Amino acid sequence: EEDDDSDGVHLQAEVADRNTIIEYLKTTGKRFLSLKKDKIRLKDCLLMWGNARPHTATDTREFLAQRDVEPVKQSPYSPDLNLCDRFLFRKLKDLLREDEFGDHEEATIATSSTTRKLRGHYHDVIAVGGDYVY
Repeated sequence: EEDDDSDGVHLQAEVADRNTIIEYLKTTGKRFLSLKKDKIRLKDCLLMWGNARPHTATDTREFLAQRDVEPVKQSPYSPDLNLCDRFLFRKLKDLLREDEFGDHEEATIATSSTTRKLRGHYHDVIAVGGDYVY
């Protein structure tokens, strides 16, 4: 899943094992670089990890350390503190659930569009001090 807007780039993926994540990270760095005209350095990216084995594997940590990337770690006993999981991804799934996509590009466009709409909605909620916004 990709979101490319004025505030940065967001990539999300699930991986099966430590070898998969190493390969994913190698290609993700290239994808980050191709998403914007101005090159994005992997070390300038914020990576949010859970405590899954692929995230904590020595190979993964070494790969990130070599590139000066500091992952943001979640508390293993408080998954509710991950606001993206609690609010953003759940809402995205609800809004996109009924849609069918012909290919990856269609899915990416729909996700980006929906994310931008949610971003505006969340800014409206903040502007009214957390009250309900229609």
